[in-house]
Amino acid sequence: MNQRLLWWLGTALLLLAVHTDWNVPFAAWVFPVFLLRYARRAPIRRAALMVGLSLLIGQLFWLGVTGLIFVLPALLAFTLLVLLQTTAFVADRLLAERAGPLRTLVFPATLVAGEYLFTLITGFGDFGALGSTQSGNLPLLQAASVTGVYGLTFVLAWFASVVNTGWAEGWPRVRRTVLVHVCLLGLVFAAGGARLLFDAPTTQTVRIAGISPSSDADRASSDALERIGVKYWRAEEVNAADPVAVGAAFAPITDDLVTRTRQLASAGAKIVVWPETHARVLERDQAALLERVGTEAKQAGIHVELAYALYTAQAPHIRNVAVLVGPAGEVSWTYDKAHPTPMEPMTPGPGVVPTADSPYGRLATVICYDADYPGLMRQAADKGTALMLVPANDWPGFGSLHAEKAVFRAVENGYSIFRHSTHGNSTAVDGQGRVLGNADHARTDQQTLLADLPVQPRTQTVYGSIGDVFAWLCLALAALCPLWTYSRKRTGNR
Repeated sequence: MNQRLLWWLGTALLLLAVHTDWNVPFAAWVFPVFLLRYARRAPIRRAALMVGLSLLIGQLFWLGVTGLIFVLPALLAFTLLVLLQTTAFVADRLLAERAGPLRTLVFPATLVAGEYLFTLITGFGDFGALGSTQSGNLPLLQAASVTGVYGLTFVLAWFASVVNTGWAEGWPRVRRTVLVHVCLLGLVFAAGGARLLFDAPTTQTVRIAGISPSSDADRASSDALERIGVKYWRAEEVNAADPVAVGAAFAPITDDLVTRTRQLASAGAKIVVWPETHARVLERDQAALLERVGTEAKQAGIHVELAYALYTAQAPHIRNVAVLVGPAGEVSWTYDKAHPTPMEPMTPGPGVVPTADSPYGRLATVICYDADYPGLMRQAADKGTALMLVPANDWPGFGSLHAEKAVFRAVENGYSIFRHSTHGNSTAVDGQGRVLGNADHARTDQQTLLADLPVQPRTQTVYGSIGDVFAWLCLALAALCPLWTYSRKRTGNR
C-alpha cells in the first residue's frame, strides 16, 4: 500500500471517528493504524507535517469550524492539541524500533501524555481525547471507572501500535506480543462485562424531568426585546434599559417554565431541571422568581433546579447560575458556572461543587461545560453524590459531543447524571454509562426529558478515589521511553 493511500485512508477514517453528527466508533480503532503506518514509512519531516494536517482537519470537524474559528484562544489551544497528538506519531517513528519490549507502548503512552498535558496546560477540559469516541461501548467504557477516559485512549492506541508492529515485522516475529495484547484486551472487556453484570445500579429510582420553554414563549420574549431595542446577550444594554420593560420581555420564558414545572410535578416528577441561561432574570426580579418557584416546590413536594442568566449591576453584569429550591420552598444552593466557554463574557464561579441531601440520595450540580472537567466532577464523588444535575445550553454540532462526555463522567464517578440541554441533546445516564433517556431540542417544539434514574447507594469507583493516576503513569512512561531507547542504543541492543 503506497504512502498517499495510507494517508487518505487514515484521514477519512479519522473524520468518521470524530465527527459529532455521523461518527463511527469503530473508525477510532482503525484510523491510527493507517496514520501510524504512514508515519513509519514516509520521510520524517513529511510524516510529521501530513499527520499533523490530518489531525488538524479532524479537530476542526470535531469542534465545528463555524462555532470556534473566530475565537483565538480556542484556536491556539487546539493547535497545541494537534501538536501534542502529532508528537505521539513522531515518537513512535523515532523510538519504537529501538525500544525493545516497550516498542508497542511508545505510541499509546505518548498519546495519552499529550492529551493529558493539553488539559493541564490549556484548561479546556478533556476535549480531543480519542477515548471519548467510545461512549457507547459499554464493556470497554467501564475501564473509565479506573483510568478515566485516558484508559480508553490507551487501549485504542495500543491496538493500533500492535497491528503496525505486526504489519512491519511479520506476524510470526510478534506472535508473543500479539498474544499478550489480545489477552489483556480480553481481560479489559471481560472485567467491564463483569462490572455491568454483577455491580448493576440499585433498583431504587427517582423520576426527573428536564423542561425547556416552548417556541411560542421564545418568540414572545424575542419580539418584546426587539420592540425595546435590547439584545439579551449584551448585558450592558440590558442593564441600561428600562427594567420594567426588560422584565416584561423576559417574563414569557420564566412564566412558561414555571407552568411546565407544575405540569411535570403533576406527572410524577420529583426533581425538575431548567436548562442553562434560557431563562433570563434581572437581579431586582430574582427574589420574586425564587419565592414563586418555592411555592410551587412546596405545594408539590419536589426539588426544582432553576438555571438562568442573572443580570447584575456589577461588571461583567451577568452571572450564569443554577439554584436548587427544595420541597420546603428553601434555597439549598446557588452555584455559578466555574468554566465559562470563550464566548461567555462572565466571571467564573469559585469551582466548588455544591451538594444537598434529599430522600433520593445526595444531589450535586455543575453547569454545562463544567462537566467536561473530570477534576471538578470528581469533587462530587468525594462528597458522596448519588445524582448529578447538569443544566446545559449547546449549539448545533456540540449537543451530542457534550452529552457523550456526560456518560464518561457518570462511569468515572459512579453516580447518575441528568444533563438537560436547551439547543442540544438532553440525556439521563446511570453510573455504568447506560443512557436511560434522551431528548433532542432540534426535533421538538417543546423539549421535555422525563427519566427514572437509579440513586442511592452510589457505586464507589477507583477513579473517584485516585483520580488521574493512570494519566500520570503514562506521562512518566512517555518520558522514560527516550531514556530507555538511548540506554539500549548505547549498550548495543536492538
